[in-house]
Amino acid sequence: MTHRDIALLLADAADGVEVGIAPTQAVVRGGRRRRARRWAVAAAAALAIVGTTGTVALAGLPGGGGRVEPSAPRPSATPDTLRYQPHRTELASGTEDGKDWEVYVDVWDAPRDKAQAEAQLTAMGEYKGEWPASVRTAADLVGKSTFFVQRGYEGDTSVVIENSVPEGDANVSTDMESGGLGLSPQAKSLRLVIGRIAKTALEVTCDWKDGTSTVLHRVSGPETDGTLKQGIRSAEGSPDRWFVCVAPKGTVYKDARVTGLDQ
Repeated sequence: MTHRDIALLLADAADGVEVGIAPTQAVVRGGRRRRARRWAVAAAAALAIVGTTGTVALAGLPGGGGRVEPSAPRPSATPDTLRYQPHRTELASGTEDGKDWEVYVDVWDAPRDKAQAEAQLTAMGEYKGEWPASVRTAADLVGKSTFFVQRGYEGDTSVVIENSVPEGDANVSTDMESGGLGLSPQAKSLRLVIGRIAKTALEVTCDWKDGTSTVLHRVSGPETDGTLKQGIRSAEGSPDRWFVCVAPKGTVYKDARVTGLDQ
């Protein structure tokens, strides 16, 4: 048997593996893609390789944050200057058992050089302490946009997913990256599902372990009560669309998939 044969067998075996991440109960899934993509799930535990979906880096690892103390000042404001605050888009919100929850994403533009990257890291720290866990030096951010997905629950807000990706890097067709986590910081049941999908996606189906499903479509604007309906939304600054769905009580996340595309 050749090395290539062994590699193919290992790849096939890895496709069928699901790795649970304790104690955060975070689950990351993805379709077959042109390249491996990495999601960093904010927690304080471990590092896992999940099948063919790429590396799942958990923020808060000892030595994993790679915080950089920038030395360069921010450039003066000119038409050319990088935006030193994120584009914020609220993705979904609601109330359960009298408790308010919300999910939003902050997208930071890609710096064009090291000086801009250093200034951006300073701005991130001053803004909400949004430090990209995968960054070791400011140069790692050059040419990459960074996003931070935040979960809010009764005033308790925390980063749950973050990543830095090459500027313009986008999902295509049925490509997807999705994560399941608790609706509240203390919840262990994977009921809250957040995903990033191609601009062409018209419909997403979230499957639950009790055999039921929730079908999402493109939505915009708040409901009459001011909440944001679960669905597929554009996010300012992001080349992809995003979705949020919540499992009914009594069941948890099983899978999510794109089930409709623009023709």
